[in-house]
Amino acid sequence: MLATAWLGETQPSRAQGTIVFHQPSSPIILRSQGFDEFYPFDFDGDGNSELTFVYNFQSVGVRNESGTRSLSFVNPPPDYYADPQPLPGGFLIGPDSSSGQLQWFTAYPPPYNFNNLVTIVNTGTSGAFAGQHAYMGVEFQRDGAAYYGWMLLQVSGNFAAVAAIESWAWETRPGEAILAGAVPEPSTWALLFGGGVLMLCFRRKRNEKRG
Repeated sequence: MLATAWLGETQPSRAQGTIVFHQPSSPIILRSQGFDEFYPFDFDGDGNSELTFVYNFQSVGVRNESGTRSLSFVNPPPDYYADPQPLPGGFLIGPDSSSGQLQWFTAYPPPYNFNNLVTIVNTGTSGAFAGQHAYMGVEFQRDGAAYYGWMLLQVSGNFAAVAAIESWAWETRPGEAILAGAVPEPSTWALLFGGGVLMLCFRRKRNEKRG
């Protein structure tokens, strides 16, 4: 249902030709009825985790690994905190995205180094992503350069702390911005689809020759 809701959004106007896009067959659910569980997340598929999600019966958070930063709302002291900020579709995520209290933020020092997405306790709910279906802006390091991407999250707002990772994408050109929700250009999808059709045709002909 979550994936279907996302597919219902208008995406072609946010197409870019130089991005890598991932959408699993079903959302990745972060939910626990007990104590802390951890979900390492390899954003660009290079074998290294850029993010680690932590979740338990009352909260879901994310830790930035290896110099990764998230676009966060940074509240100044004395009530200092920096929660990842939910972004609307089409928001420009890149080196110039910081503005006012919206800043690229790494993490708190250990042991409080997980940024809060949602916390639900009997006194109330906190976290900028609480009850949101929105994008998280991500900056990660690859081969010594900064790359930018987005992650689409569905986060609960009451009763129990649950988050779902629905899809994500990143711009393959270092230092270049990406629009939240951007997917490959239609021409890119056409090439991928056409290549798949050709492979099926070749396989069918090969099987016919074999009898």
